[in-house]
Amino acid sequence: MPVPSATTASSRFRLQAWRVVTCLLWLLAAFGILQYSVHVWQVAHALRSPGTGHDAHAALLRMVMWGSAYLACACVTLAVATGALLTRGWARVALRVVAVLLALWFLVTAIQYGARLMAFIHDSQMLLAQPHMADAARLLAARVRRSYEVTIALKAVAVPVLVWLAWRLGVPSVRGQFPAWPARKVG
Repeated sequence: MPVPSATTASSRFRLQAWRVVTCLLWLLAAFGILQYSVHVWQVAHALRSPGTGHDAHAALLRMVMWGSAYLACACVTLAVATGALLTRGWARVALRVVAVLLALWFLVTAIQYGARLMAFIHDSQMLLAQPHMADAARLLAARVRRSYEVTIALKAVAVPVLVWLAWRLGVPSVRGQFPAWPARKVG
């Protein structure tokens, strides 16, 4: 009975960074599905309340539509990441597309958050310069600023990681782990 060599066993069980990143993406998508499901349900419930005016109703409707779009994107991301973890041939290409689209989305939203942060810093400095502002307002402004900074930092880290994932899924050594798509029968 042949004994497997150490190199084959180690290469078979070697940690693959693309799988780790895909697992993280899967977990974030699962969390997003939960988060956006609850959000859409709560806003839809608020839409049914009789006391909402026309402007509030329109704003709530936009929130439901955006939440539903985010929910759909999280579902697609979860399905594609699952397929990639199961090494389905279709999922490798789909995950590359999803990773690039997410990287672009994170880049655009990080820039938007940066602009909002600059406006917030300007407005809060003007407001907090007034002598009657309480310490609680200063603490709240610091917390909001920190929230913006953490969000921007996480998005800035996610962009190169997602671009790397898209690139790595195209490398021949990773591409070889996925079976080829079945050929179509003509006729």
